[in-house]
Amino acid sequence: MKAKTALTLVEWTSLPLLLLAGLLVISGYGLTSEAARNASLGVLTFPLSQTIHLSRAIKLGFVSLLLLHTYAGTGMLAKKVEKRGHSRLAALLEYAVLAFLIYVGWIAVNGEFGG
Repeated sequence: MKAKTALTLVEWTSLPLLLLAGLLVISGYGLTSEAARNASLGVLTFPLSQTIHLSRAIKLGFVSLLLLHTYAGTGMLAKKVEKRGHSRLAALLEYAVLAFLIYVGWIAVNGEFGG
């Protein structure tokens, strides 16, 4: 992946990733903490928290953005490592992270659509 493409992906996935992560964290607290629901001044109800936290679209959107963001960020890091003369380490880093991201994606897809 080209460095400019990787940087663009990291920049464009950052804000949506932050928003989805925040939604998942807040809705998780809405499911488990009455204090969090009370602190939200009635906005965060248990049914709303359940709808948000269990939403297939939100979870898959979050995982997709996470995978894309991490892959692009790792590509940027690998380019820096490679420029310092450590091409094998850069390749190892890219392949190890890619293998891990494929594994995470596989688990997420099977968790949502598996029997």
